[in-house]
Amino acid sequence: MNKMISMRTLGKSGRFGNQVFQYAFLKIYASYYHLKIETSSWAGHFLFGHQDPPVTHKLPQANIKEMARKDDLFIHDNPPYVNVDLKKYSHFVSTSFYHPFKSQFCSLFQPTKEINSIVNPGLKQLRNMGNTIVGIHLRRGDFIDSKIPNYCWVSPTSWYLNWLEHMWPTLKNPVLFIASDDLASVLPDFKQYNPVTSKELIDFSQQITSSPVDVSFYPDYYLLTKCDFLAISNSTFSFSASMLNKRCKIFMRPNINEQMLIPYDPWNSKPVLKAENKWR
Repeated sequence: MNKMISMRTLGKSGRFGNQVFQYAFLKIYASYYHLKIETSSWAGHFLFGHQDPPVTHKLPQANIKEMARKDDLFIHDNPPYVNVDLKKYSHFVSTSFYHPFKSQFCSLFQPTKEINSIVNPGLKQLRNMGNTIVGIHLRRGDFIDSKIPNYCWVSPTSWYLNWLEHMWPTLKNPVLFIASDDLASVLPDFKQYNPVTSKELIDFSQQITSSPVDVSFYPDYYLLTKCDFLAISNSTFSFSASMLNKRCKIFMRPNINEQMLIPYDPWNSKPVLKAENKWR
């Protein structure tokens, strides 16, 4: 057997944001040690054009979280983990872990030419609406009744409104973009800012139909990577999007323990923050 690693749970363990971190870890580690890889099918095949071979070997499993916490993971001549299948999550590790590989990380999640031809006109339309794009991601859906509420908690719209109240008057011709898995419940709170959504800008229906896996979220994700100011949820979805955003001036995230939005560095922070106590 050639030296290799696999990830047979990719696309099955966690949603898209988690998958971004899982795939990044797999590719960076494999690239560093010149290993072949095998993966299960996931949205990145369709969106980013990845053509990794499918999993054909049943390898013993290794825990990504434990691997990523080893300071000496990338200093060996030979890979410390080889011929293993990677499992679990890597998004509880600070993104400073990925900083030395920032260019490679970002290169992994660029849309194909075909996908870009669909989403980029929507971005241009959004830019024509104002000089400054302010993006907000509000995660609802599965977070409302999550089984791990200390990590998957819903941040109230009031925190974002407080931030907007102070920042909005300082911006040149701003336009508000809102991404959410429950637009109906959150949009009314922001009506004074005339928010725009990806549904108004990008028709992704053909791609949704033709993809073998769910990609309906991608217009939101893509636009979050292009905002000038960004306020995310406690979610790997918008956090990973912020890591790909090269033009954003200010990054804000909810802090449940401080009950407000706080600034953060996408490349030197934990992707999700833990609540000290269960809170709804």
